[in-house]
Amino acid sequence: MEILREILLTLHLLGMAIIVGGYFTVIRSPKVLPGMLHASYLQLITGLLLIGLAEMGDGEVNHMKIGIKLVVAIVITVLAFIGNKKQKTFAASARADGGAATAVKNPSATLAHLVFVFAIINVIVAVFVH
Repeated sequence: MEILREILLTLHLLGMAIIVGGYFTVIRSPKVLPGMLHASYLQLITGLLLIGLAEMGDGEVNHMKIGIKLVVAIVITVLAFIGNKKQKTFAASARADGGAATAVKNPSATLAHLVFVFAIINVIVAVFVH
């Protein structure tokens, strides 16, 4: 069971790294990348599985911390989903225009910032809330 927990924890941290790393790769022209959306799914699923494993164990589980992290993870996933959808629409319209409107601000930029900020908040809650 401990090996499963370690694998899930590694995947969970990898999801966070993909969100933060994806944001830093496009920081000059922020947008929600598909990888950020997939990483948010990964974080949500592995987080829920980790909660299930913790509940089956003998130790105490901090339900307040888990509740906060779950709400933040859902917010991240929703923002990444909306941002990815806006990004796909924007990319499709840019292809249809022949790339004429290249000076337009990316519509998923604000959502990319929010996904990053909420991911950092989730890390802070994970580390500092006991």
